Amino acid sequence: MQCEICGAEIAGVPQKIVIDGSSLEVCKSCARFGKPEDKWTPVPKKLIPAERAFRVARPPRPRDHFKDLVEIIPDYGRVVREAREDLGLTPEKLGSQIAEKASLIRKIERHEIVPEDSIRKKLERELRIKLTDEAEREERWKPGSGSKGLTLGDIANIKRR
Repeated sequence: MQCEICGAEIAGVPQKIVIDGSSLEVCKSCARFGKPEDKWTPVPKKLIPAERAFRVARPPRPRDHFKDLVEIIPDYGRVVREAREDLGLTPEKLGSQIAEKASLIRKIERHEIVPEDSIRKKLERELRIKLTDEAEREERWKPGSGSKGLTLGDIANIKRR
């Protein structure tokens, strides 16, 4: 057998040492580079504190993940461009005021991208405009508003042969 550090042939029983968490079989002269391996356990056992050992976990409260969703008006690009021009701002000047790139402003105005919520809020504040449609928010389907509620048949188009 060869030493895993120097490559010399090991005479007798190799010594097991640990270097930086790795277990190696080495010769007697290379054994000084590491610590002797006593017991090797792949995962150390973790002790659970007594006060947390018997705690009963409560189920998480259901959250409405859709309550914060807002719908952007369909012609958001035109509204942004007209508001920017009314204030006499260039895309570069508006971009520097809201700490965004001018190319992003141009892409929003051309409807190439839909602004994220953080950018939408910056634009609304700086240009004094509203990019969300509040009227459609109230018209959304509410659970329990119908007699039986919304079903798959209300949404899907079923094609028959």
